[in-house]
Order: sequence, then C-alpha cells, then structure tokens
Amino acid sequence: MGMVGERGVGGSKCGATGAMVFLYDKGGVPHLASANVGDARILAVKKGGEVEELFFEHVPDNEDERNRIESYNPNPRMPLVRYVGGTWRVGGLLALSRAFGDAYLKSSLQFEGVPLGSDGYSSGFGVIAEPFVTDQPLTKDCTHIVVASDGLFNEVQRGGGGGMTSEEVGAACAAQGATSCTDLCAQMIERAVKAGSTDDITVCVLKLA
Repeated sequence: MGMVGERGVGGSKCGATGAMVFLYDKGGVPHLASANVGDARILAVKKGGEVEELFFEHVPDNEDERNRIESYNPNPRMPLVRYVGGTWRVGGLLALSRAFGDAYLKSSLQFEGVPLGSDGYSSGFGVIAEPFVTDQPLTKDCTHIVVASDGLFNEVQRGGGGGMTSEEVGAACAAQGATSCTDLCAQMIERAVKAGSTDDITVCVLKLA
C-alpha cells in the first residue's frame, strides 16, 4: 500500500499528537508538570473560569516552527512547508510540525541517536517529537485541569471545523456544579460537534476543587 494510502487508514506511517499532566509534591508544595506534542491542549482553569493555557501548538502555521523546518531545507526553491487544503502543511501533507510517528517526514537518522540538523543537513521534512514542557506550583485558585485533543476546539482559522474556545471550556468548568466530570466531558464534546467540529475529540477533566 502506498504511503498516503496507509496514512488514511491508520497504517504504520501514521502519527499522533499527545498531552499529559503530572501532579506531584515538591518540598510540601503541590506542583503541576505538563507536556504536549502537536496540537493537543492542556488548560488550567482558575476560579471564575479564567484559563491558563499550558500548551504550545506545534503547527507549521507558527512562524518559528516554519522557520525551524525551512532552516534545514537543502532546496529553498522547493519549500518544505506549503499551503494546501486551507492550512500550512509539512510536505504538503501534515498539518503538524511535531508529532509521534509520521517517520517518513523525519530525518532518516533521527531514530539512531543523531539529533536533527546536527550535521547541518536534514534528509527529512523537519517533523520532530520534542515536547513543550511546563513545570510550576499548583496555585490554590486552580479548580480544573483539562487535557483534550484539538477536535474539541475551534479550528476554522486553520482550515478545520468549529468547536469551543479555551474561554468557553473555562466557563463550562466554572459552571460544572454537581455535574460529574464524565458528564461534563460529554457535554463539551456534544457542544463542539454542534459547533461544527469534524475531528476526533478526546477530553479528560480533572476537578481539583
């Protein structure tokens, strides 16, 4: 099966995004560590629904990411990042600049202990899996942690479907009341679908207070 065909049906050349949080004690002070690769998102919701975004969208729309990729391009006349299907895509295919898998868009030696670009040349398309990481004290006004795939969120500006904004997710958490976290997740998924999301949606909500 061809490369593009395999990607379309979940073949061996597919990739994935990821996000995680870790709550831990540091000298008697609760801390929150988080990491994301790709466009999966992590939100810390404060009292009143205020939202702190603990993620970085690794997408070729981002100028820094696009410049990073193009800096290793051996043929500047043929950009590695191209605008296709309403958004910027690496190799004209992948709308992410960092991901797990998608090995055919990565340097051929990236999985053999050779850092990307360390030889001044990249044989791939610049996709890497290095995460964005945060580590900070967990403040008492933090009420919820939300980890979700990008399908929950409004992606119209990037050529995707509709969905919720971070502020709307924060407001939904603030209005949770006696609703269980499971039901809250289901409500947010339904809301995103009604708003036009056509992507897969995974949501996890942790209530802290």
